[in-house]
This record gives sequence, structure tokens and C-alpha cells, in this order.
Amino acid sequence: MRQIVIPRAGGPEVFQIREKEDPEPKRGEVAIRVKAAGINFADILARKGLYPDAPPMPCVVGYEVSGIVERTGEGVDPSLSGTPVLAITRFGGYADFVVVPERQVFPKPEALSFEAAAALPVNYLTAYQAIVVMGGLRKGETILIHNAGGGVG
Repeated sequence: MRQIVIPRAGGPEVFQIREKEDPEPKRGEVAIRVKAAGINFADILARKGLYPDAPPMPCVVGYEVSGIVERTGEGVDPSLSGTPVLAITRFGGYADFVVVPERQVFPKPEALSFEAAAALPVNYLTAYQAIVVMGGLRKGETILIHNAGGGVG
């Protein structure tokens, strides 16, 4: 498979395409054939060497993807193979394949393109967590979000 690797901190010019064997899912994991990967602020900061949670370089960024489940690991329903999904990856998404825990994979809504679906996981779930889970927003309530500087504010 191909991966877009960041060998050192820098701008987009540092990206390199490298070949690697396809990853195999372990217990509780799925292998996704990536159709689209989001470009997230964490990915940009990681490429610049400014994201403390990023894997050490050389690394593959890509925090969110959409694609098709290709293979399932032990303990995962094999009928998921062939399912269109979106996923949070914790990096590694700028590749032909990515392996992630099943709990980080969600069915792709039919109405969304793969490109639109790849832009959802991190921004949507971060906003939902902040507004609904932590902020306590309930049905019927209204909030104002102003001065947003990125996908999550």
C-alpha cells in the first residue's frame, strides 16, 4: 500500500509517498480501504512538528478517514467487510489502508460522499462532546457559537 509520510517537520513539500505492506487487523480491529482522508488542524500541526500527541517522525498523519471495511480482526463481525464507514484513526489515515479499533468506526450515511464523510469524525464528535456531553445542551435549547477559528471553534 502507499502512505504519505512526513520524514521531518515542515510544509507540504516534506510529504513523501512510500510503499509498505498492507496492515492486518488484530483482535477488535478493522482494516479500512481509505477513499478519503480529512485534513485536520492536528494533522497540520503534526506536519509542522508542533503537535505533542503526534507519533515520532517519520510518521503518517491523517486523524480521520472514510472508506470501505476490507478485513476484520478476531472478535469483529465479519459481515462488516464491504461496509462504507467513517473512522477516527489517531493518525495513519494518509494511506491506502488503515487499521483502527472497531469502536472508532461508524457507518457512513448514504447521503454523504466519501469526501464529506472524511471531514466529519473529529470536528463533529469534538463539537458534540463539548456542547452536549460537557455543556449539557438539551433538545429545544439554543446556543450561539461565534468567532470560530476552525472546524471546532
